[in-house]
Amino acid sequence: MFAVPGWSVSAEGLQAEKPVTANSAPGTKTRKRKRGGAASGAAADQTVDASTVSELWESVIEGKKPEGPVTKKTEKPAKRAKKDGKVDDKKKDENADKKDGETQDETAQQPKVKKEKKDKKDKKKNEKASASDATESESTKNAEADTKTVAKQPQPPAPPKLTPLQASMREKLISARFRHLNETLYTRPSEEAFGLFKESPEMFDEYHEGFRRQVKVWPENPVDSFLNDIRTRGRTVLPRTTQECTIADLGCGDARIAEALQAEGKKMRVTVKSFDLQSPSPLVTKADISNLPLEDGSINVAIFCLALMGTNWVDFIEEAYRILHWKGELWVAEIKSRFGPVRNKNAPVTHSVGNRKKIQAAAKKGKSAENNAVHEEDLAVEVDGMDDRRRETDVSAFVEVLKTRGFVLQGEREAIDLSNKMFVKMHFIKGASPSKGKGAKPQEPPKGKRGIIRKIDPIDAEPEIDEASILKPCVYKIR
Repeated sequence: MFAVPGWSVSAEGLQAEKPVTANSAPGTKTRKRKRGGAASGAAADQTVDASTVSELWESVIEGKKPEGPVTKKTEKPAKRAKKDGKVDDKKKDENADKKDGETQDETAQQPKVKKEKKDKKDKKKNEKASASDATESESTKNAEADTKTVAKQPQPPAPPKLTPLQASMREKLISARFRHLNETLYTRPSEEAFGLFKESPEMFDEYHEGFRRQVKVWPENPVDSFLNDIRTRGRTVLPRTTQECTIADLGCGDARIAEALQAEGKKMRVTVKSFDLQSPSPLVTKADISNLPLEDGSINVAIFCLALMGTNWVDFIEEAYRILHWKGELWVAEIKSRFGPVRNKNAPVTHSVGNRKKIQAAAKKGKSAENNAVHEEDLAVEVDGMDDRRRETDVSAFVEVLKTRGFVLQGEREAIDLSNKMFVKMHFIKGASPSKGKGAKPQEPPKGKRGIIRKIDPIDAEPEIDEASILKPCVYKIR
């Protein structure tokens, strides 16, 4: 053989293999397979000589039991031999009594064994159940962990709390937005405002949010007074057709009147129809109140509660005349600041020729006629004790416009209510034919007579008054 590096062994290191003796060092075990059960094991322990050959033959070959105390190890081969049919009849008789005793012991031990088996099964079931519970708990923990991780994911930050300064600035911005929209509604025709709200419906909410803030400051809301009038006059005095009173709330806003009378309106036989440029309420019909989707003479009461906005408010009055039944009522509530101050009856007409000459003469001397007139009014009140009407609201021009449109005051004194510091309330009746506007009919000249043509000096002629300017727009000061 050739030498392999690292594997070559010197001849001196080689030793001859020694046979392993039976009586080798204690603790060593042989790898021989054990056969023959306990008897063969016992026979293997004994040494074979002339005196023990016969005993070993009987015990190992013939299967006889040796005399002496029986151990548990010697019982097993006897039972196997019995199963194989190698036990003699004598042994059967000898072991019969022992078997009876053993059977009694076995029968006594059987319930214990069954109980032990049952306990083992229960224990296994409990272990399985606990394992399943553990898995479920782990799954729930995992799910909770997942939810926690989802919850921990970055979410949009909550709006920070405003400082008092920021809150006041926000209030000012809302008020400024309301003032801007309010000025837009008062300085434009209703048709243009209707298109504006149609394009941007959110402007309605912005406007009425600011309006509600204004109402909180008012000493009284005119809507409440109109509701009180409807409830007091609801069952008897309100005008009706076919025992039913139909009210049109024109420029209703939040439709408070319709909402408040939903329950009690049936008892009073009152129906409220609400109209405005825009509203999310189902009680409101979106419409331009200068062109309402109502038939002629279909309404008994028409209400304008702070709704004569727009440069064409006179068209609203004419439309109210069209939809009202004959002798129907028109209720108006407006802010006092929209009406001009009271003009003294004895005051000179500003556009007359004589007054113009006086103004020119006073201007040459450097005196102001207007200042003199104001000074005279102050002296009349403070010295002569006359009634102070300097700040009293003058609604005469407004009443005159409605008179030309066919509306008559419902009583001279009761029809106009100036008791409130901020508002004016007026009640009119549709009781005349209009002389102006779209409801007016052209007058025919009398037959057979020639019309007289009068020439009027253009200086003395009164200029036509712009009726829309009689109501001033409610414009707030720029801040």
